[in-house]
Amino acid sequence: MYRIGIDLGGTKLAVGLADPSGAILSEVVSHDHVGCDENGVLDRIVRNVDSALARQGVKKSEISGVGVLFPGHVRWPDGVTLTTSNLPGFKGFPFRASLQNRLGLPVVVDNDANGQTIGEFHHGAGKGSRNMVFLTVSTGVGGGIVFDGKLYRGATGTAGEFGHMIVDVDGPAVCTCGNRGCLMSIVSGLALRETYRRTMVRFEQEGKPALLPTGCTDLRELNGQQLSAGVLEGNEVCFSVTKEFGTFIGIGLYNIFQMLNPDRIVLGGGLLNLPEPFFGTALSTLFDKAGMMMYDRLDIRKGELGGNAGIVGAISLLEP
Repeated sequence: MYRIGIDLGGTKLAVGLADPSGAILSEVVSHDHVGCDENGVLDRIVRNVDSALARQGVKKSEISGVGVLFPGHVRWPDGVTLTTSNLPGFKGFPFRASLQNRLGLPVVVDNDANGQTIGEFHHGAGKGSRNMVFLTVSTGVGGGIVFDGKLYRGATGTAGEFGHMIVDVDGPAVCTCGNRGCLMSIVSGLALRETYRRTMVRFEQEGKPALLPTGCTDLRELNGQQLSAGVLEGNEVCFSVTKEFGTFIGIGLYNIFQMLNPDRIVLGGGLLNLPEPFFGTALSTLFDKAGMMMYDRLDIRKGELGGNAGIVGAISLLEP
């Protein structure tokens, strides 16, 4: 039987069709769900599913199940979406039941980071571990927890929301949740422009050049690729922002180590592509703060699934 994986994000909707071995046979990606209400998003999911099946000539009767990754809190196992920072609506929305009715297929819905966690654990950088934590840094910050080989979801399915770990309670950054100093409010695509603006103001106060990276003429359009390019071309503001990101990710990793004591942490998400000093600063911050409290050096790895993490993670939800 074939399986379908759906990766629903704030800007991208990807649907993949996988064969019984898990190999992705076809993938349909679109972006026109942005700004749609719940039914509009479902319309586009169904359209993309139909397109993925048509490309391979596969019938719905040959599909064993559909896995969906959602960018926000999901009540497990009934698949009701609770909150999301990246899409309008979806508060208390019966996502699983609604999509199941439309497709006429069994559907499983979970938080996107949980799905990516299972994907990396079974098929990526988590293979061989028993107690693994996955931390993803992209538009937002999320994560997942595997205890003794099984995904830990918590009482209502919202465990692993490391983006709302408060790491700078007196800092200037306010999160989308309303709290001050959440990790996601400092280190994420959502936080990038505001963090860069504050850094430029500080540079100006110190009498240092406060420049945008080459190719960016408006701070409102700044993205991670431009930040990376700025670091490589020697832009000191870009370097400072990247180091700050690394420092706070390191603080987050330290807190994860102290609270959960995993044997491995896997890092994923687009911002992991930032050049040094990001990754090195994150690791040095973690190990410096842990000091002698870390008896065996924690294994930190970058995710291996890359751009396929969402689809593979969604399909992995359907595995035993």
